[in-house]
Amino acid sequence: MPLNLFEFELTLAGRLQRLSVEAPRVSWEVWPLGPKWLVRCGGPVEDLRALSSHPAIANPPERGVEPTTSFLYRPGRLERRWVADTAGWGAVVLPPIRWSNGRTALRLVALREAPSSRWRARNRGARLVRKHRTEPHELMELLDRPVGVVPPLTRRQREVLLEAVRLGYYRVPRHATVREVARRLRIARSTAEEHLRAAESAMIRAAAPLVVARERVATSAESAPDAGSLELYARFCAELDLYVQLAVRDDTICRVTFRRERPTGARRGNHPYLQRILDHVASGTGGLEDLPVELDVGPFTRRVLEEVRRIPSGATRTYGEIARRIGEPRAARAVGNALAENPALVVVPCHRVVPSRGGAGNYSGAGGHLTKVRLLRKEGAIDEGPSS
Repeated sequence: MPLNLFEFELTLAGRLQRLSVEAPRVSWEVWPLGPKWLVRCGGPVEDLRALSSHPAIANPPERGVEPTTSFLYRPGRLERRWVADTAGWGAVVLPPIRWSNGRTALRLVALREAPSSRWRARNRGARLVRKHRTEPHELMELLDRPVGVVPPLTRRQREVLLEAVRLGYYRVPRHATVREVARRLRIARSTAEEHLRAAESAMIRAAAPLVVARERVATSAESAPDAGSLELYARFCAELDLYVQLAVRDDTICRVTFRRERPTGARRGNHPYLQRILDHVASGTGGLEDLPVELDVGPFTRRVLEEVRRIPSGATRTYGEIARRIGEPRAARAVGNALAENPALVVVPCHRVVPSRGGAGNYSGAGGHLTKVRLLRKEGAIDEGPSS
């Protein structure tokens, strides 16, 4: 079935548009990847250095960067609305989106021959540069180009890597072996292993700078948040003998953590979400399932945390039960590892997951086992050990 490929120039309002005006000599290429966008920009070194202190960028390039650099960017409200309008039209963005001096150039693929009336109304200044029909195989050739910082792989490396993904080699727990991948491709096991390791190495080397940058942001955001995007609140919780710190962005919970010492950089005022969390800890009652949470985690961890959110107050589940409920009956240990990544303690009640052998088990929050026991005792789920 032929598809319609549109090429537009428009002004996509938002922080990236303003940044491209402030740095007109920098070119911007953007790959929308869900809640965060991958941005690759290039230009004069001095212009890229100037971006290092800009608050709109989630983890800006550091001083001394090369003439091309990549970083993760969190789109603002106007940019997210544009994405929603485009999806409502039934169109799909064909990355990358390119920004230059305030103007945006992009390609959209859709079955319809014209944009929706809503999309046209939102983008009155959009100029249609080109429109033509394309076949699915032509579109696949465009999509097969490397994305952002993803390194180019050889044809055989791509085949082995994709087959490994299809068979579940990278699932937790692993659903396939290298030998099975090789058998499907009708190549020797050693050959498959060589190509797979080469592809993995290239992918990891390319992704490592973004992983490091993301960890820097997660660490620095709590001590020096951007007041325009991330707000921190903290209050002392007598029931836990710990400080509860809440990070909120765009009215969505990003993180709930426990601290032994008073957190620095957090607001002394209150927030309705923080008050509800404290009330729940104090009483052990009152559901928190309706609070919006940003689960910036991998697919497996997301499935675990979403299942854990369904555990009611006063109840517990074992690690094995959670594994079975998400369709991974042999992944009890992996469930425990996923819970250690929980970004929102109490709101995602990972303290309600306990070992099958009995007892409360370990806990990743401050205070460890004792904090978990206190939470469960307040909810009436267990009667184990002293509460203080």
